[in-house]
Amino acid sequence: MMIVEKKSFQIENYKLENGAEIPVTLGYETYGTLNADKSNAILVAHYFSASSHAAGKYSEDDAAPGYWDALIGPGKAVDTDKYFVISTDNLANVQFNNPTVITTGPRSINPKTGKIFGSSFPAFTFKDVAGIQHEFITKQLGIEKLYAVMGASAGGFISLNWAVEFPERMEKVIGVITNPQNPVMTSFSVLQHAMRAIALDPNWNGGDYETGNGPKEGLKMAIQMMNAGAFSPKFYEETYVRDSAEERPYADVFEATSYERKLDEAVSATFDSIDASHWYYTCRATMMHDLAHGNGSLEEALDKIKADLMLVSCTQDQLQPTVFNVEMVEMMEKIGKKVELVKITSDKGHMAGVLEGNLFAQNLKEFLA
Repeated sequence: MMIVEKKSFQIENYKLENGAEIPVTLGYETYGTLNADKSNAILVAHYFSASSHAAGKYSEDDAAPGYWDALIGPGKAVDTDKYFVISTDNLANVQFNNPTVITTGPRSINPKTGKIFGSSFPAFTFKDVAGIQHEFITKQLGIEKLYAVMGASAGGFISLNWAVEFPERMEKVIGVITNPQNPVMTSFSVLQHAMRAIALDPNWNGGDYETGNGPKEGLKMAIQMMNAGAFSPKFYEETYVRDSAEERPYADVFEATSYERKLDEAVSATFDSIDASHWYYTCRATMMHDLAHGNGSLEEALDKIKADLMLVSCTQDQLQPTVFNVEMVEMMEKIGKKVELVKITSDKGHMAGVLEGNLFAQNLKEFLA
């Protein structure tokens, strides 16, 4: 097991896509060793509710390793005996209350006022996250070109933004359970409703709530919405099993069913580490993911890509459906780009791209070779 260390980097003033300027401090981790000519670096961008903890453990006593530990490490698909892997926290990381996460976001202190940013924190996009990573990697780490950029879900959004915005800066790009544009249905079914649930909580206060007195019920519902879209229907039937013999929910409209209670337990397990406004802002960034924005059209955006590209899609993914991966591949092939699509099948749906790396590990290893 790799023992890893969380570090941080700072950018004194970063100009976001919308023109706002903010100081940035983000956490990062590295695995493996950078070679002499700095040609073996791979950047990993994390998904919506994760952090830069992609592999290894902070100590041997940790209950679990980083989320992609099955893929990243000595002898694994992303072989840290061969590659130097960099993973950063995102702006407004939802795990703001997790002591291992270092992030700038709406609950951070604005150095100009000495107070929490709150609702004054500017909107950001995943293009901004890619730009911040680019500045860190090129100016602070001195790495001019990455061997690869990869990520799952929102991390895939970031990776695809790298491919479009910095086409000369990498050889390969891997996008897992991701798409060039966030599907409108996902915005409606998961993201927009989650934002409304948070905003309708009486403790929201327009995003300027007191520390320790935030919109807890709204946040819990927002997390539940994301959870309820992340797996396949079959997974829910098998994981949150109904009890057909129970009587009380039939007699009392306010009595929760057994499967409701089980999901609430799952949501509550990570609740304390998550902040409502960071969730809200990250929902918005996810909704606004669109490679066509600022590039004329999606085809014009994809035409900028020079790296070899591999997409991995789960056919039971309800949040980032395979059909849009297929459309992207067809569009890229039409304009002569090198791209491949790996389809996996799993009842874990969207989360198969995170939890079941074994399903595409060999494809990833061969693509990186």
